[in-house]
Amino acid sequence: MIKGLIGGTIGGALGAAVWAAVAYYTGLEIGWIAWIVGALVGLLTGLLAGDEASGLTGVAAAIIALAAIALGKYAVIHIYVSKASQQIHSEYKVTDEIAMVAIADQVVEEWEKSSKPMQWPEGKTKDDAEGEADYPKAVWADAKARWDAMQPAQRETYKKDLEANHHSLMDDALAGIEAEAFKRSFDLFDILFAVLAIASAFKLGSGDLTGGGDD
Repeated sequence: MIKGLIGGTIGGALGAAVWAAVAYYTGLEIGWIAWIVGALVGLLTGLLAGDEASGLTGVAAAIIALAAIALGKYAVIHIYVSKASQQIHSEYKVTDEIAMVAIADQVVEEWEKSSKPMQWPEGKTKDDAEGEADYPKAVWADAKARWDAMQPAQRETYKKDLEANHHSLMDDALAGIEAEAFKRSFDLFDILFAVLAIASAFKLGSGDLTGGGDD
């Protein structure tokens, strides 16, 4: 029984790894691989269980297969999200202008708290301001004065802090996207292949390695 569980776990891990590898190198998610995962789990469970193979080891194999399929499915999505994350992080750099926009946003918050009047350019608000022309002139002048007062080392530190904060926010957002994508990734064919995988895992894990039963 223990050997059977070990075999099933090894089969599940191998199957999930193969599934993730195929997705990584081909850029495709191939649903029928789930069936192979289930068969591999059941086969190794039945082989290592030997004479102890039974309905109990079949159930164990089915459970392991289901867990392996979920793991493989999640690994595929994680690969896609990780690739997108790497690209986003590598392309984002805080320039002096971006830093000044951040300071301008800080000035806006301070002025709002103190009820200091601001004359926004027509059609612009703090929610869509992206550059000097989008902010009240007085606000931008204040932000520029603060930027000019910083030493070069302080400016670099400020920009690095902004980058770190941006990367942290993006990681949180991508984690949420990853979880939601995993929930939505199961379609009718995925369910069909999962059912076939579980059935194969149960049959092979129960000791029916030939498909012919005891006859």
